[in-house]
Amino acid sequence: MENIRVDEFPELRNPLFVLAFEGWNDAAQSATIAAKFLVSRFEGKRFAWFPSDDFFQFSEHRPQVRLDMNGERQITWPENTFYYCQHPDLSRDMVVCIGVEPQLKWKSFGRDVAKLAKRCGAELAVTMGALLAGNSHKEPLELVCLATEPRLAEMAGLPVTDYEGPTGIVGVIHTQLQNDHIPAVSLWVNIPQNIASLPNPKGAHALLDHLCAVSKIHLDLTELEDSAARFDSEVEEAIKREPGISRFLSQMGSAGGMDENEQDEEEYQEEDIAREELPSGEELADEIESFFRRRSNGEKPD
Repeated sequence: MENIRVDEFPELRNPLFVLAFEGWNDAAQSATIAAKFLVSRFEGKRFAWFPSDDFFQFSEHRPQVRLDMNGERQITWPENTFYYCQHPDLSRDMVVCIGVEPQLKWKSFGRDVAKLAKRCGAELAVTMGALLAGNSHKEPLELVCLATEPRLAEMAGLPVTDYEGPTGIVGVIHTQLQNDHIPAVSLWVNIPQNIASLPNPKGAHALLDHLCAVSKIHLDLTELEDSAARFDSEVEEAIKREPGISRFLSQMGSAGGMDENEQDEEEYQEEDIAREELPSGEELADEIESFFRRRSNGEKPD
């Protein structure tokens, strides 16, 4: 583990290793919301981290400047940090990594993560991610998984994805865990693209629900369930109050439900459709975000 700095290795009981990373792997922040929930709920303690200088090109992923309570400027650097959770409500200990997808040295990064998992005695590693999908925000979230053993996919209760194409740091780590013979599952939730820029507690809840199944731990997810219900309610309110959002979703629904004859007829109506400028998916997300911002600032909807 040449790149990981460790304060002190904790003595862990049948540890579960959980990892989530901001960035390409984390649509609507679903995976990192889930990981942060675990660290907060089970009073995680920081014990290891990757120095950011070795893995980030800061001109692409810039550090953030903030003012502290004394008005002094402080810089926050992107971090990949490991916490251990030992809590009476847990049937086994956990190590949780909350991180940011690095830009450099992915192979070294993945090897070091696998070595740390072995050094901690992890008997199962679970990576979490979220991807964009074309499903409606009203539909149940779908999940898929990767697993180093068929029994783990069965325990997760999820289909195994046959995806081939570009991958992120989560994919690199999962493959390294597989190569090092560490039992591992990668859980992925599909997030509706038109609300993917909004932090989504529904995605986090879905990931943790299946984490429970594959790891045989019990988590009280009531808090996330309540947050998910509020999220749905606020999205629906935004859709009702913002005409552009409603028109866009209505157009999506009618286009998605057309049969072959209707599609032929639609071709003859292209000029009529073109007259009504509907927002793109990105503009839709911006409208919903704008609605939420106005609400949080105490402004009344139009």
